[in-house]
Amino acid sequence: MAGFVEKRFRTRDGLSLYYRDYANPHSNKATVLCLSGTTQNSRVFEELADHLVNQRRVLCMDWRGHGRSDHDPDWRHYTFPELRDDILELLATERIPNVVIIGTSVGGIIAIQLAPHRPEVITGAIINDAGPVMGEAGRKRVQEFMGLTMEFDSVEDASREIKARAVPGITLSDQEWLERTRRTFRRRADGKVVPDMDPDYGRGFRERQGSGDPWPAWDAMRPIPALAIRGAVSDILDRTVLAEMKRRKPDLEVAEVPGRGHCPHLDEPEALRAIDDFLARVP
Repeated sequence: MAGFVEKRFRTRDGLSLYYRDYANPHSNKATVLCLSGTTQNSRVFEELADHLVNQRRVLCMDWRGHGRSDHDPDWRHYTFPELRDDILELLATERIPNVVIIGTSVGGIIAIQLAPHRPEVITGAIINDAGPVMGEAGRKRVQEFMGLTMEFDSVEDASREIKARAVPGITLSDQEWLERTRRTFRRRADGKVVPDMDPDYGRGFRERQGSGDPWPAWDAMRPIPALAIRGAVSDILDRTVLAEMKRRKPDLEVAEVPGRGHCPHLDEPEALRAIDDFLARVP
């Protein structure tokens, strides 16, 4: 694993948020900022960061309420505008004028939300299995998933349950499921294995569904170089949503990763080739 420095910054409302800095002092290209999905954290980008650090500096942040970042005492602050502003404060802390965002799931959505607000900070965007809206089947599945109790006696039990709830057609081995579960779960003081996130985060997720028209934010992405990566069996970024994204932004690059649902882990050969090709054309 490539070396990284563990850092923290203080938000406008007093939270301490954690991030990893994979430094590359020899690169003059835009820094890559990796933003994880709803139940994830900076650890899910370890292979990708190792791969990219030879090309660029890479930052991987834990959202508020996730991983080693503080939980927000008010779950109502788990909103897109709050998460968007956390990104801007991280960039201000590091004095970085612009970045290439690699956003998985909600990380991709926040990148899209940033476009109409501060487009100048986005040199390019790689949106991993996300769009302005969710596919209908995926939306129903995620809402059900977010409302369920997630407490297990072991990480192996958690991994088996996560696999059982996934859409058909995913080709991960049991060992790969287990490794990905280890990165997104933690052992609580009472011995139970639980998601490594604020249990109240799901309340904010459910509250923000269906508020306003999401497509104008995507329209603001038109001048920004962008790549959409889709899991071939994903029900979140379904083909209907992806087709509308492409219609509104004809220069959108698209890559599909076989045997993956929501989301590709971005260590797959198909994903890495697409990311490398895209970054080769972005300053």
